[in-house]
Amino acid sequence: MDKKYIFVFFLFLVSTTNAQQLPECWYRSQAAFEGGEFNSSLQWLDSCIAKKPKNYTYWVRRGEILFNLSRYNESIESSLKAEKLKLGSSSYILAKAFCMMGDTSSCINWLKTYLGQSEKETEGTIKLSPAFASTSSTKVWKDLWLKDWYSPLEKLVADAKYSIASCQWEETLDLLNPRLKGSKPRPQLLALRAEAYFGLGSFDNAVDDYSIAIKRSKKNHSYLAGRSQAYIKFEKYNSAINDITKAIELSGGKPQYYRIRAEAYHLNKQYQLAFDDISYYISFYPSDSEASFLFATIAVDAGYYVDALFTLGKLIKSNPQKAANYYIRGLAYVKTQNYQLAEIDLNIAIEKNYQLVDSYYYRGISKLNQDKKDDACVDLEEALKHGNFKSQEVIYKYCKKPSTLTKW
Repeated sequence: MDKKYIFVFFLFLVSTTNAQQLPECWYRSQAAFEGGEFNSSLQWLDSCIAKKPKNYTYWVRRGEILFNLSRYNESIESSLKAEKLKLGSSSYILAKAFCMMGDTSSCINWLKTYLGQSEKETEGTIKLSPAFASTSSTKVWKDLWLKDWYSPLEKLVADAKYSIASCQWEETLDLLNPRLKGSKPRPQLLALRAEAYFGLGSFDNAVDDYSIAIKRSKKNHSYLAGRSQAYIKFEKYNSAINDITKAIELSGGKPQYYRIRAEAYHLNKQYQLAFDDISYYISFYPSDSEASFLFATIAVDAGYYVDALFTLGKLIKSNPQKAANYYIRGLAYVKTQNYQLAEIDLNIAIEKNYQLVDSYYYRGISKLNQDKKDDACVDLEEALKHGNFKSQEVIYKYCKKPSTLTKW
């Protein structure tokens, strides 16, 4: 099926899954779905259903997967099973599937049911869905939208999410502040404002809002994850680790949370734990280039040089312009005493003006270990000028006077 029909599950099921503990098979299914691997996604989900056949969330997802495989009759069948377990849970998927089958009457009826719920997609998202293209010109469709289906709160949330997605942080605050002046602010609105504060770099305010939201909604693991990320920016790594560990437990093991914890562990110099977490995340999302770079960076610090070099080789092949990849690979080569290769990569990093404070230092070390003392000293002096004070000791040993000491 054309990828324009795809929409991400966690957006559709956000209010349900953020307060639910889900198994690994669920997250494997989600990762496969997001990668467009619908058959694999279905296989993982069926393994979830085999363990808990009465979990309506699984049947909702199954209906959506089958919809994206253009297996509309089967999608309807699975979605109706979800409806039997929880009314309204699959109404949106059913509306889309019936429209694709040409059953306008059933499509509209299910869409009415969906629009009557408190949690739903925005009007714009629904109207732009390709599933409703054949119905959107009909009178019954136009009559449907004569009614205002959205409460002021729902409109506010939709507007705030749009502003956040557009990085319009100040506008988001202007939208939310008037509704957050009362004594009992809604956790959802607090979390949205926390995102805006985070975007503005006001991490203390973000922590404050997330903290209140967490008190009012203790099982919502997404709020803990948000506060964890704010703590990381504060360099409060232990607090970040505590929060994201709780989020992992509450969610049942959401892979994205392992990535956040990997970053916190890494910055806290707990390299083995960081490596374990980022490896787990990568097993779900092997095509995530940013996560792969983080994996390589952590692997170097944790001493997994072969893993780092293998990953960096793939990253450089797919994006030969990114200077950071050459710098980290150069560092890995230094650590493994492949100084000639390190020098080549660090040359590129320096040409691209990347991380000069360390690139000059490590290139100097590489040259020093190739008996290029004069060139090495030039690089080390340059590193010192850029603020790398580790260079001072090396310069003193090798550049200011003849040295009989062992090389670095």
